[in-house]
Amino acid sequence: MSHFTAFLGRRLAGALLTFLTLIAVTFVVYWSIPATPAGFLYPFAAHLTNYQLQHGNHLLGLDRPKLDQYGDYLWHLLHGDFGGSWRGGQIVDNDHLLLAPIGPQLFAATRESLSIILGGALLVLVLALPLGAFAGRRIGSAADRLISTATLVGICTHPMVLGLILATTLGVEQSGVIDNGYCPLRRGPKDTCGGLGPWTSHLILPWITFALLFLALYVRMVRASVADTLHEDYVRTARAKGAGELRVMRHHVLPSAGLRVLTMVGMEVGTALGVCIYIEAAFGFQGLGRLAVTVMGGAADQIDLPFTLAVVTIITVIVLVGNLVVDVLYAVLDPRAARETSRGRDKPLVGGVF
Repeated sequence: MSHFTAFLGRRLAGALLTFLTLIAVTFVVYWSIPATPAGFLYPFAAHLTNYQLQHGNHLLGLDRPKLDQYGDYLWHLLHGDFGGSWRGGQIVDNDHLLLAPIGPQLFAATRESLSIILGGALLVLVLALPLGAFAGRRIGSAADRLISTATLVGICTHPMVLGLILATTLGVEQSGVIDNGYCPLRRGPKDTCGGLGPWTSHLILPWITFALLFLALYVRMVRASVADTLHEDYVRTARAKGAGELRVMRHHVLPSAGLRVLTMVGMEVGTALGVCIYIEAAFGFQGLGRLAVTVMGGAADQIDLPFTLAVVTIITVIVLVGNLVVDVLYAVLDPRAARETSRGRDKPLVGGVF
């Protein structure tokens, strides 16, 4: 237990340091870009006067030291406050600034993206483990070649193209409208639909699109791991003791493949968020991917720093939490991972993964 606690402490400290560093880098990158944030407060001014520039920067708090701004942002994050968006800001009574809060829009977009990623990742695992295990036990067979070729179709097709094909060919028409867009699991007062059934029906095609894109990689990973593990001494020993093939696969072969897949899942969290941009566009979602493109894709003098920071923050949190969960699961499945020291692990992990 002490090894696991120390392991978890190191991972948490590393995640916190990474988080603080990325937020600081975002600040530095933003301030290196020539920008006129005061232009958000005077959108109809053809040329900003010196007074408008100074007054706008003062109201936005940009005339304070950069280190103070960084510390203030972190303090607000500790209280769950992502601040207000500069875009659409209004000056009231010449001394007060009215900004639209970022949190509601950001959380709604994150909910949509996480629904796609978590459901799609689960579908990938459900398909990749049996297909990869079946192919790994029959290397070179017709079934192995068929599985390998079929799974390559998804990864060779752009996710937006794949999503549009599925949306137009398999989309369910209801009153002449394709069943696209996000439907929340719990219906709110402003939502037009809600519930488990509509939520699933709106997400099934995005899940399939997500799964087809990643399926080839994970099937090949499981296939290679199973093919290698089948020739290990402990597998032959289990067979010599009379264990059946199903027991051998379940207790001796698949755990090794599962650790490799778990490693890949942790590495692909950031990639999954990038893929969501295309899936959301294909199916009419307003998720985190499309929000990031909208916030960061404007002209240099129209970058909304608070919204940019909020998007970077939430993406960083998702990636760090995803990797932390993977590390903890790895340590649970293989306790040797928790006995890692500052000089390295005591032994190589199962399946040759270090």
